[in-house]
Amino acid sequence: MSIQNYFADFLEESPVDVAQLTTFSEHIPDEWVTKAATLSDKATIRRRRLPSDMVLWLIVGMAFFRNESIAEVARRMNVCAEVLADEELLAKSALTQARQRLGKAAPEWLFRQCSHTWGLERYPEDTWQGLQVFAIDGALFRTADTSELREHFGSGNTSSERQTPHPVLRVVTMMNVRSHVIVDAAISPYRRGEIPLAMPFIDSLPDN
Repeated sequence: MSIQNYFADFLEESPVDVAQLTTFSEHIPDEWVTKAATLSDKATIRRRRLPSDMVLWLIVGMAFFRNESIAEVARRMNVCAEVLADEELLAKSALTQARQRLGKAAPEWLFRQCSHTWGLERYPEDTWQGLQVFAIDGALFRTADTSELREHFGSGNTSSERQTPHPVLRVVTMMNVRSHVIVDAAISPYRRGEIPLAMPFIDSLPDN
């Protein structure tokens, strides 16, 4: 049984409202996940390590269960169904290492495949003066306070000479105004402005 089917079983048995997760389970083809998994930084996964496709589904689940620990999300989603689901494998450190081994290329490819497929869908009622309408906006988020994150993202200024107590990152997204699906997104250090960060989004847009 594929991880997608395990995911569907989890959704059916979940006591909470996870309608949005059901959408992902039904509309992300296994082929997309398999393709994304081939982009993993570590192509070979040793025995007892989580396969890349399972780690990808774990990342999708974490986006919805934001208040849960990574180990709890893995337990909820039965991520380890096809491997040894013991305490060692479900440990937070093991799951974090699995995410690190996966790298960024795989989840980035899966995000863009989903966003460009769904976000650019067009229906007669979507257009304004014959054009699709998209909106771009940005926001600042603080990260965990580590020396590596502070060095990479930087810190924001305050009204005094002191800087913010946490590193700060900038995120810019482009959304389909009609469907509210995110079409593109980018993350950068705090000091980089929104306009240059958003400029590459133009390449994602249809001609009209």
